[in-house]
Amino acid sequence: MSTQIIRNARLSNGSHVDVYLNEGTIEKVNAYDSASAIEMADIDANGQLLLPALAEPHAHLDKAFLAERIHNPTGDLMGAINAIHASAHTLTFDDIVERASRAIKIYIKNGVTRIRTHADTFDGSTLQVRALRQVANNFHDECDIEICALIQWPLTGKKGEPSRILAERARADGADLIGGCPHLDTDPTGANKVFLSLAKDLDCNLDLHVDETLNADMLSLRDLAKRVIAKAPKCSVTASHCVSLGMQTKKVQKQVAQLLVEANIAVVTLPQTNLFLQGREHQSAMPRALTALCALREAGVTVMAGGDNLQDPFNPMGRADPLEAAALLVSAGHYFPEDAYWAVSSKVHECIAKDQPFLAAGSPAHFILTPATSIREFIAFANQPRHVYRRGILIYDSSET
Repeated sequence: MSTQIIRNARLSNGSHVDVYLNEGTIEKVNAYDSASAIEMADIDANGQLLLPALAEPHAHLDKAFLAERIHNPTGDLMGAINAIHASAHTLTFDDIVERASRAIKIYIKNGVTRIRTHADTFDGSTLQVRALRQVANNFHDECDIEICALIQWPLTGKKGEPSRILAERARADGADLIGGCPHLDTDPTGANKVFLSLAKDLDCNLDLHVDETLNADMLSLRDLAKRVIAKAPKCSVTASHCVSLGMQTKKVQKQVAQLLVEANIAVVTLPQTNLFLQGREHQSAMPRALTALCALREAGVTVMAGGDNLQDPFNPMGRADPLEAAALLVSAGHYFPEDAYWAVSSKVHECIAKDQPFLAAGSPAHFILTPATSIREFIAFANQPRHVYRRGILIYDSSET
């Protein structure tokens, strides 16, 4: 591919630029030159807003669109988990592929070029992992899809041996990384230790569901950070949810945040699903069920935001659009709109894929062009036109539908 130029693109600061692309990556960014002729290969942005492509750092594509089939009778986390386990036998390979593919097509239309999805493992089966591996292969040219095998508890002791073996099988069957829920284990700190050991043995990264509870007495995140600091593993570690951190005192939040910085652990907050599942027992002064966003950001922790579940027993809502999470970061998490957008786009690409910052030389040309007047407006209206590019190639144009 020869050099092509995005002509007259508008950045979020209001400046107009020409962006030079080479082989699907950013080469340089110059001030817009209105006198330059537009070549056939160039992209005429015509003053539209240029934004980094969106990303989903925490999905559960194997469960997408199960809300009509599997009911959560209590509306809380354990109600959803129990409902899924009771209906696991009804999920087939083709069914998972069909539903996950439907979700990914919507994600792509909404401007998503990267997804990290968790995949359940039930009763010695890696069905979900294998099905999502097939889906990831099918969409290889349009979206980077990373699969995290969600290993069930218990994980420790003799009773945890089947789960530890299953982690090995899941990795062999196509999981890129492993994860699980240490706070639900009978021994949360022991589970942290096992997960770090498994990640080392299986040569993969780790993404854990951590402290998805409003119970302030549960804070396995602190133990996880201390273990990572002590062991200095080669793998990257991501902590998703971290809800109970939001229930701690400011002093504890600051202490844990500093540990996370030292451990280089990134955090994924998942506002929509946690707002639905958590807080039902707090009918007075109900908590927002979010992690300690202010303390984490002030300390310098990398904080990303995701949609989590998509129309299933854990979250009956969702439209496979990271702008939902961004909007909730603004309204429930006190983010300013631009910060919220980076949390569902460039921060995810930089943290998960280790991409260069948006528009930096060498970064992939994954971007969105939209006529929205600002990032705030883009998030607020949500249905603004989107022209989605992956490595400089148009993969979706909403004006053509």
